[in-house]
Amino acid sequence: MPEVYLENVTKRYGRHVAVKNLTLKINDKEFFSLLGPPGSGKSTILRLIAGLETPDEGNIYIDGRLVNNVPPLERDVAMMFETLALYPHMTVYENLAFPLRKLNLSEEEIRDRIKETAELLRIDHLLDRRPAQLSGGERQRVALGRALVKRSKILLLDEPLGHLDAKLRVYARVEIKKIQRRLEQTAIMSTFSITDAATISDRMGLMSRGELLQVDEPQVFFEKPRNLFVARYVSSLPLNVIPCILEDRGGKLLLTSQGFELDVSRLSAILAERVGEKLILGIRPSVVEVRNAPPGIEAVVDAIEPMGSENILKINAGGIGMFVKVSAIHRYKSGDKIWIQPMLDKIYIFDEREEAIYPYSI
Repeated sequence: MPEVYLENVTKRYGRHVAVKNLTLKINDKEFFSLLGPPGSGKSTILRLIAGLETPDEGNIYIDGRLVNNVPPLERDVAMMFETLALYPHMTVYENLAFPLRKLNLSEEEIRDRIKETAELLRIDHLLDRRPAQLSGGERQRVALGRALVKRSKILLLDEPLGHLDAKLRVYARVEIKKIQRRLEQTAIMSTFSITDAATISDRMGLMSRGELLQVDEPQVFFEKPRNLFVARYVSSLPLNVIPCILEDRGGKLLLTSQGFELDVSRLSAILAERVGEKLILGIRPSVVEVRNAPPGIEAVVDAIEPMGSENILKINAGGIGMFVKVSAIHRYKSGDKIWIQPMLDKIYIFDEREEAIYPYSI
């Protein structure tokens, strides 16, 4: 079972703590994504698992075996680097053969593995070319092939889709997941893209400043982020973040800010004891119903951003600026009056420390 377990792992570079007291278990044959902004520690974790770095504290186990001092070649791990790291003077065939020759395989076995891998990735017609003669997408597939050709139990992918345009990324996500399932590998990918991670992963972990903030299945991140940072990061459009006060007016619970009011009486079981507190309301643009007449919160359209079949409206609701997403069928223009109603079962509420109050997944 190629299970990976990191136990209280810390890695420092001088005074900078790249990974801080991290504990994480990645299951056998799972596709796990490490998600987060640049500098959050994602690539460092991959390098620690690969054996290219040694933890300053804590332990790393592969298949239940402590590997802190085991060299990379003995870990049965293959890694695709963000830089692609292809040898420019070698052909594609030679680039793919290089890691296999280090394993002392016969030339016949090397040829067979390269043939199978090249056909799998649709690069068999490129074997005689050098990296400079390839497109960005082709180089990406060759770099992936060099990791796959080793047939290691564990596959590490450092920003594998970073060099691809939007259309190629869609294709590559599907192919990488398909290959991982076919080869039954445990795969760990680092990425800054919530779309890449959510599309391809069984589970994912969001990192910030070396710390793991949340580990869950992708859908849970959208439904139950543990704090404001997580909610903001997983929102593909800017999250509407509104500092509020919770008021009780004649038995009605309201989140208020300037001229903005949202009736949250339905959530009284969760919020009743927080009356008078400063809270933070988070609303994704996609969870707001837009109407041309009351009921709802009155707002004015400030600007429209067309996005094909949908439009993003920049609105002013009682002095609060917000973004909402609507179907392009509705022809709004600047200055139009609308009424909005956030879906209460899909909003986020955080306390002053930016920790989730509603909804929250323990």
